[in-house]
Amino acid sequence: MTYFPHDLIKLNEVQHLVNFAELPQWAKDSLLRAPFVVVRRGSQINGQIPVGIRGLLKAQRAAAVIAEKNVAQKISPFQLVQSQKWTFVEKIRQQLPVFQALPAVVPILEPFEWGIGGSCEYELASGVHMVNVNSDLDIIVKHFAKLSVTQAQTLLAKLNQFGVHIDLQVVTGQNGFSLEEFANARSQTVLIKTSSGPKLATDPWQAIQEL
Repeated sequence: MTYFPHDLIKLNEVQHLVNFAELPQWAKDSLLRAPFVVVRRGSQINGQIPVGIRGLLKAQRAAAVIAEKNVAQKISPFQLVQSQKWTFVEKIRQQLPVFQALPAVVPILEPFEWGIGGSCEYELASGVHMVNVNSDLDIIVKHFAKLSVTQAQTLLAKLNQFGVHIDLQVVTGQNGFSLEEFANARSQTVLIKTSSGPKLATDPWQAIQEL
């Protein structure tokens, strides 16, 4: 099975993380509360998958490695959209801006193959309350046809009219870039995230296909 950045993995045994003993206490507590990790960019060799652990606070992030045999379930950002997972969120949580915005952006994103990332993805998959009133809505789009700067600005303006900041990542495999950075056009280059680290590209649409 192939694992991509932003995929969530439910673990069979949290103690079987390669570096479990070295993790900070908050990370161990997070895993015991909900055995979910998010796939990080990086080489996947000999069944070893680089992952990240989320804590309840934004600053709480830790890197880890798991063995593929410890994977109980893989959940992609796109599965959460296909199942409209946000419709199952408890009613009091649906009042949060992110969950209010989600149904509104669905028609705008209908032409695209898109998914949900970040804190919203984690909450929808795990049930742990990670979204708050200040949370962004992270959107992951793959197989994205090239847009001009003007087209990107128009799309983001439509998405950002619902009181929540949309962080849209364009991805191909392990490569990805921020549509907002591209649309802002503040530099001649855009940062591309790759499995071997960040790189700068003048044409990010082409670069994510080639790097």
